[in-house]
Amino acid sequence: MTMTTTMDERDRHGARCGRATRHARRTRERRRPDATDTISSMRIARTLSVYVMRETLLYCGLTFVVITLVLLTQNVLRRLDTLVTAGMTGADLWTAVLCILPIALSYAIPLAFLIGMLLAIRRLASDGELLALRASGFGPTAFLSAFLVLGLLATVLSAWLLGSVEHRARRDLVELVERMAARGAVVEAGKFRHTGAQTIFVEDRDREGTLRGVMIYDQSRPDLALRIFAARGQMAFDVPAREMRIELENGEIHVEPRPDEPERYERMRFDSFAYRIDLSHLLSRQLGPVRPKQMSISEIEHVLERAERGDPLIELDEKDPREYALEIHRRRALPFAPLLFAGLGVPIALASEHRRRHLGLFLGLLAAFSYYGLGAATESLALSDRIGPATALWLPNVVAAIAALALILRGRNRIPS
Repeated sequence: MTMTTTMDERDRHGARCGRATRHARRTRERRRPDATDTISSMRIARTLSVYVMRETLLYCGLTFVVITLVLLTQNVLRRLDTLVTAGMTGADLWTAVLCILPIALSYAIPLAFLIGMLLAIRRLASDGELLALRASGFGPTAFLSAFLVLGLLATVLSAWLLGSVEHRARRDLVELVERMAARGAVVEAGKFRHTGAQTIFVEDRDREGTLRGVMIYDQSRPDLALRIFAARGQMAFDVPAREMRIELENGEIHVEPRPDEPERYERMRFDSFAYRIDLSHLLSRQLGPVRPKQMSISEIEHVLERAERGDPLIELDEKDPREYALEIHRRRALPFAPLLFAGLGVPIALASEHRRRHLGLFLGLLAAFSYYGLGAATESLALSDRIGPATALWLPNVVAAIAALALILRGRNRIPS
C-alpha cells in the first residue's frame, strides 16, 4: 500500500514538472522575436529615419534659400556699380548671378545643413516628438544615422561644386567683367574714345545707357567719312554679334567732301538713326586663369610643377606656390564640413534640448565658426611657412572629427537603444 502510494506521487510529480517545462518553453517562444517582428522593427526604424530626414530637409531648404539669397545679394551689390559703369545689360546681370551662384553655394550648403539640422531637432524636442522617438526605442545609432546620410549627400554635392564647378564660375565671372569693361571703355562721358575706325564722344551717360550730346566720327570707309551729331542716344549690346548698337535721336549726319568733289558737302537730318559699332577686336581676347581659385586641379598641379623647376610664374597674379598647394587641399578637405557638422550638431542639440531654447543653435553655430576660424588660422600659418599646406587644411577636419566622436560617445545614452 505504501509502495503504491509512493509510485502515484512520483507520477503526479513528474506530470507537474512536465507541464512546467512545457509552459516555460511556450513562454520563451512567445518572448523570442521571430523574423516577422524583426522585419517590423526594421520598417519602423526606417519610417522614423525617413520622417526625421524629411523634417531636416524642410528646414535645410528654407535656411539654404535665405543664406544663398544673402550671399548672392551681397556679392552682386558689391560689384553693381562697377558692372553698371562698365555697361552691364540685363543679360550680363543674369550671367553674373549664374557665375556667383556656385561660389555662394560652396559656403551656403554646410551652414544651411547645420542650421536646418539644429532647427529640426529643436522642433522635434519642443513638440514632444523626440520623447516619442525615445519611447519607441529609436536608438542613438539609428537617430544619428539619418543625419549622417544627409551630411554625406551634402558632402558629395559640396565636393562636386568645389572640384568641378566653382573654379569655372570664377573664371567666367572674371571674363564677364573684363568683357564688359572692354565694351564700356567704348563710351565714357567727357572723353574721346577710339574703336578702330570710329571716334566717339558723349557729354553725359547715365546708368541706363542713355547718352546725351553724342558725336561720332566714322572713317570705316576711306571714300566716305561721316560726322554724326545727335542730341540723345541709347546704348544696347549684341554679345553674339559682338557689336554695340546706339539708337540716336534728333541729330544730323555730315558727309565730308570727297577728293574728286572737294566742293560738295552733304548734310542729312534725322529723327532716329540706328548706328552699329563692331567690338570684335575688343571681345576676341582669350582670358586665361591667373589665380589658383580660377584653375582646375590639373592646372594647379601644372603650376606647382613649374614652381618646383624654378619658374617665376610671371604671367600669373599669384606667384606664391603655397597658395596653389593650399587651394588643392581646400577643395579636398572642405567638402567634409557637412558630415562633420552632423557629428557635432546632433549631440550638441540633444544635450541642450532641456535647457535654454536657443542654446543648441548657439552652440552649434559656435562649433561651425570655430571650425572655419581654425581653418583660417592654420592657413595663415601655412602661408608663413610654419606648417605644411596639407596639415593646415586637414587639421580642422581632424579636430572636428575627434570632437564629434567624443560628443557622440558621451551622449550615446540620451536616446536609449
